[in-house]
Amino acid sequence: MNSDLLYFAYGSNLNEADLRQWCQETGRPHPLGEKYANAWLPDMQLVFNYKSQRRKGGALNLRHRMGQATPGTLFRISLDGLATLDEKEGSPNVYKHLDVTALTEDGREHSAITYQVHTAMIEGAFVPPHSGYLKVLQEGFAAHGLDDCMLNAVSEDKDPPECIDKLFVYGTLKEGGPRHHILQSWGDYERKIEGRVHGTLYDTGKGFPCMVPAEKDDHFVAGEVYLLKDVKKVFEMLDIVEAVKRFGESGALFRRAIIRTETAEGSSDLAWSYLSDMDIQGMTRIDSGKWPAVA
Repeated sequence: MNSDLLYFAYGSNLNEADLRQWCQETGRPHPLGEKYANAWLPDMQLVFNYKSQRRKGGALNLRHRMGQATPGTLFRISLDGLATLDEKEGSPNVYKHLDVTALTEDGREHSAITYQVHTAMIEGAFVPPHSGYLKVLQEGFAAHGLDDCMLNAVSEDKDPPECIDKLFVYGTLKEGGPRHHILQSWGDYERKIEGRVHGTLYDTGKGFPCMVPAEKDDHFVAGEVYLLKDVKKVFEMLDIVEAVKRFGESGALFRRAIIRTETAEGSSDLAWSYLSDMDIQGMTRIDSGKWPAVA
């Protein structure tokens, strides 16, 4: 039995009681293994555009939206467990497998499997969810400590706010840096706050630094946190500037990640940031965690 798979749950499967009820009704074993971590699907948004007879109304689906981040939870799952979920989700005819890259707040990426409604089943318009189903979803989000602002907005056919609307910069995009003018021109931000994140900073030797997830708990990188007004607009430019590729693809200079920040104002918030996608072998570690390097 393979237990190395990760499954990203973003809907009713977050609700333990609801999932166990289905298992009891169908005589199927519980499909999910241990919880791995809360995570986010980058550039994806929740939407109700599929009508479920079982749920008596709209059921959750995913669609692309640049700059958005869909919250959910990663679970370990075996191949047998995945087969059970396939039965529950009507895969591949209703929901189909979707290979995704999920992001955790430590800056890391995780390959996972989730479900997306088959295009043939999409209504093409908003399908209101039944109040009972919406309650199942809200309880599932609450059980895992997930923010349900996106869920509640799309359940009323409203455009949801960006779940993560901050950007952490630590190198040439900082104020006074040689590329800060790009952030000024395209960043569309409201304010700047000094902050830091768990990470390890390296000098690339090319006039700019790069950051990787923290090697130890006491490794920090200092930088600036910007509150963005238009996330999509910012990343349409910065993804090009930072030479990133699609999530899950390698070989770029940087990759867009999610990381938890600690600000000088005492807050702890999630932010987007650009972490290294380069081989750091041979680079010099900057122990101060500050760029320009401080001895």
